[in-house]
Amino acid sequence: MTGNNIPVLRLTQWLDIWNEYEFNEEEKRRKPEPHFYLFSMSATRLRHYSDVYRRERNTENVEGLQRAREESRTTRIKKFIKAGYPYGDLKESQCEENKHLRKPGWLPTAIVINILTQEDERRKKKIKPEHLVKLQENNSKFSIHLPNKDLFIEGDLRPFEVIDGQHRLWAFDEDYEYPDFEVPVVAFHGLDVGWQAYLFWSINISPVRINPSHAFDLYPLLRSQDWLEYKSEIKVYREARAQEITEWLYRHPHSSWNNRISMLQRKGERGVSQAAWVRSLVSTFFAMGRGSGRRGLFQNKSKGLILEWERVQQIAFIMEFWNLVKEHVNDGTSTWIDSYKKKKLNPFTDNSSMLNQDMGIRAIHAVLNDLFFAFDTFFKLSDWYFGVDDKTVTTEQDIVAALKSLKSTEFYEILDDLALAISKFDWRSVNGPG
Repeated sequence: MTGNNIPVLRLTQWLDIWNEYEFNEEEKRRKPEPHFYLFSMSATRLRHYSDVYRRERNTENVEGLQRAREESRTTRIKKFIKAGYPYGDLKESQCEENKHLRKPGWLPTAIVINILTQEDERRKKKIKPEHLVKLQENNSKFSIHLPNKDLFIEGDLRPFEVIDGQHRLWAFDEDYEYPDFEVPVVAFHGLDVGWQAYLFWSINISPVRINPSHAFDLYPLLRSQDWLEYKSEIKVYREARAQEITEWLYRHPHSSWNNRISMLQRKGERGVSQAAWVRSLVSTFFAMGRGSGRRGLFQNKSKGLILEWERVQQIAFIMEFWNLVKEHVNDGTSTWIDSYKKKKLNPFTDNSSMLNQDMGIRAIHAVLNDLFFAFDTFFKLSDWYFGVDDKTVTTEQDIVAALKSLKSTEFYEILDDLALAISKFDWRSVNGPG
């Protein structure tokens, strides 16, 4: 960048067939230019040259694209830029003990703008000639020339109008402490407001968003293993630990859920989703117990004590209980179980059984958590000690050893009795046999 000249890349995106489409200037959809431009610019400088036209509606007219700017969202982005996720979302009281969560707050997604032309009218005004941004070409190299920013006075139209990214841009105040922080910019030139609305819609509404199970599946890449060691109220910790349990239930050869959880929740894929498993575990075993809410066996304090089980013990506890439920269902003679067996269906794995549905998972986790939380001292849960050499890494062999160790505890018989009682409940959904 030299002074007010900014080098840009010009991209051509135009198909010949588009020339046949309807373009109507009266409907604010005049034919667009076949090019747009890509460049970088200081965020504070870009903000100075930009306007945001908030969408307004009355009985006579409707104008503008943007939602009302939310100060809370802008503040959140400011915090994200400084310290990334999840540190940027923490309360002030949580920051000091969680400094290890700080990460770079990259903003790699482009701010999308339109460069006004002399013909464009906004709010019944046109931009002053001395405020226009000039597009320049020299030997097939392109640049834009910015007007002197000191020329603007209150009420002047700015040469840039923001199509998408207003909250990111407004996180940078005029006196922002990081004036050299640059953002990528995609700039259209003279794009009519009808096309801007279409572009805003296609960016924010049309795309298929990432599904929750896919997001949870990225947790092992997002986390460092020491995240899992914290018994913290921060949601990301609890979700990370719940996701690890879910992952081992899916992966471990000794698990009754081996290869039976929809980890990515693909379209048409059957089975309980990873997202449902994580949310169920977070709302039960990792519940915070605020107010009259449920208290989690792996998370909350009971009588002033925390259940000091290793992660591998938590995994083995959940895994073995489901193994016991499956065993009792497969061996059971209850009427509801017989109705499946007569049709040569498996009452534990069939899709019409609530044991294989979100609501059944939630119910069973709630019962298991609440019973063992209420009687943790009586059941002598803290007496189960299982040491591991490396607390930061869970292995398949550690889980096998923990499963074996669990069977020698005094409360294992209670775990088995609860699984037996659960198996006798009628878990048929409305689609179940009979």
